[in-house]
Amino acid sequence: MAFYKTNLAVLAAISAYLLFRQYQTEKQDSVAEAESGVKSALGQTAIRRFKRAFFPAYALVCAADWLQGPHIYALYKYHKHLPETTVAALYASGFVAGALSASFVGQLADKYGRRNACLLYCIIYSTACFTMLSDDLLVLFAGRACGGVSTTLLYSVFETWMIAEYHDQALDAYGLSLGSMFGKMTTLSGVVAIVSGVVGDVLVNSLNSKTSPFMASIVCLGLAFAFISKRWNENYGDNASSKDKTGESVDLSSVLLDPKIISIGLASCFFEGSMYMFVFFWSAALSTVHAAVDFTNPLPFGVVFSSYMCAMMVGSIMFTLVPPSQDKGHYILKIVLTSASICLLCSILLKSEALVFWAFCLFEVCVGAYFPSMASLKGRLIQDGSRGRIYGILRLPLNLFVIAAHSLAEEGDQHRNNVFLTCGGLLVVAFAVVHRYLTSGP
Repeated sequence: MAFYKTNLAVLAAISAYLLFRQYQTEKQDSVAEAESGVKSALGQTAIRRFKRAFFPAYALVCAADWLQGPHIYALYKYHKHLPETTVAALYASGFVAGALSASFVGQLADKYGRRNACLLYCIIYSTACFTMLSDDLLVLFAGRACGGVSTTLLYSVFETWMIAEYHDQALDAYGLSLGSMFGKMTTLSGVVAIVSGVVGDVLVNSLNSKTSPFMASIVCLGLAFAFISKRWNENYGDNASSKDKTGESVDLSSVLLDPKIISIGLASCFFEGSMYMFVFFWSAALSTVHAAVDFTNPLPFGVVFSSYMCAMMVGSIMFTLVPPSQDKGHYILKIVLTSASICLLCSILLKSEALVFWAFCLFEVCVGAYFPSMASLKGRLIQDGSRGRIYGILRLPLNLFVIAAHSLAEEGDQHRNNVFLTCGGLLVVAFAVVHRYLTSGP
């Protein structure tokens, strides 16, 4: 226990230091740009208004996701006493719904408005949380289906709205980079995850109710709905108010067959698929090496989770501290893919509890750097008019990947090691494809 608390304190201190460095760097850049006249008073006001409109809503929807996420399995398994096979089927139904919805939610968001799609997310996810109050199996399956659709919306329409609004307001002319926005989004998600994890546990223990985190999520979603309704403008895809960078419509098939789009789609599928497998298996992997040296004391999973979130924040802040360039996202993505592959392979080979834990922490650093680098590449390569459709379609292979992985699930350490080995190999393949096709061109 002392080992994990010490590591958490060290990671928290590193995160705090890097946050301070980030603040100092942004302050110096703002002063320099103000002196050179890059940022006018009007531009600074526009940037502040843009951030104050987006980040509070994004924090609320992330909080809704993190509050209830860690408690879903426990509620199914230990509160509703569902068998393991039924729990697995419930999880699989969520990914199936996510895969099916990925083919059309982005297109609908482009057509009817990204802001409206974000509001729809709040409604659908609230419905998913409400279903957790029921013991009826059909209601629970419907709730997981709503959760799958909500996940697709969360990881596509919010980012799509933000990028389109950024371009509509021409904020790049005032010195605000999309890369810095993506880095802050990942950092904010990490901070919210840590706070939400603590709040969720407090609610369960103080109210003696396993469903209380889900009700708290509904409150967050209601606040997000009200905030978005009041503060956000609407933007659309092709043939609407938000146009492509070139002002022209784009053939969807030509975009999807672009080697660069295929490259980021493959990297997204393999890395995020490996991340989902890591989330599913890390506790068992760490428990195996822990049991070899300590049979009596259980692992402090809450402390370990907080350590992972701090490590993720370290990765996202490090991304923002790297000076912006045309190739920044491309090179960091290659480093992330290589490092993540090594981490997964090391977790198989290493037998030391400390070394496995540190390998997993490094994997979370990679996660923190991956999301802003991937978002930067998507922001540069995909045009606003078709962004929602492309983002949704790019999530389809990921959902199929996770469904296939769960369908092959078996008991035992050997299966887990085979999954990590396979994921490590796929990450190497993704690195090779990215290195071959994802060059610095526009």
